[in-house]
Amino acid sequence: MSTLVCTLLLGVFVLSGCSEAEGQPDVPKDFARCHQFLGEKNVGTVVDEMGEGDPKVAARLGLRELAGRLRSEAEAWTERDLLHDSYSACRISVLGKDDGAQVTEATVKWSVLTVKSMSEPKYTRSWRKVNGQVFVEKETGRPSMKLLVACGVSGAPSGQELGLPLEMEVADPGLNLSLRQNVLTAFARAITGELACADTPEIPTALPG
Repeated sequence: MSTLVCTLLLGVFVLSGCSEAEGQPDVPKDFARCHQFLGEKNVGTVVDEMGEGDPKVAARLGLRELAGRLRSEAEAWTERDLLHDSYSACRISVLGKDDGAQVTEATVKWSVLTVKSMSEPKYTRSWRKVNGQVFVEKETGRPSMKLLVACGVSGAPSGQELGLPLEMEVADPGLNLSLRQNVLTAFARAITGELACADTPEIPTALPG
């Protein structure tokens, strides 16, 4: 708890150090935004796992603002739309002494894939069904993981939920699988929760491999 320190000098009260300096400093804005997307505990664990360097965190948009942009895209969607903006929600980098920069980044966009396409042989080879609304990309050998999530946005055209699912990805320098899943599923729940998806997607913490 901060303390108001006052010093008596030559019979005059002089206010000295009357501030919040003794308390915990405010969390930097970009860190706070990353906490919104990934969870404070997950962010701390990722930073710890990435090495001893000074972490640099970039999160240009807060959760509400990013969800607002996704919502606007969904409301303007047509079936002919194939190009969608990709948003970097949170980027954490640590500059190591010998290994160069270690980077973990969470991104989201509306996918060019559809929920219907997940049943096609071309995509069943690379995606696995978690439930009727959630699909996870199968292991690719790369240090990353993707989720495809059906999310119906209020005010969007009919068919948007199945025709325009969310695609979320976490790419990292080689975190353990359990941590990667925790980060990705927390990210997915934050985004879908802020969008208030119709038929709230059930996103489990543990994903099939």
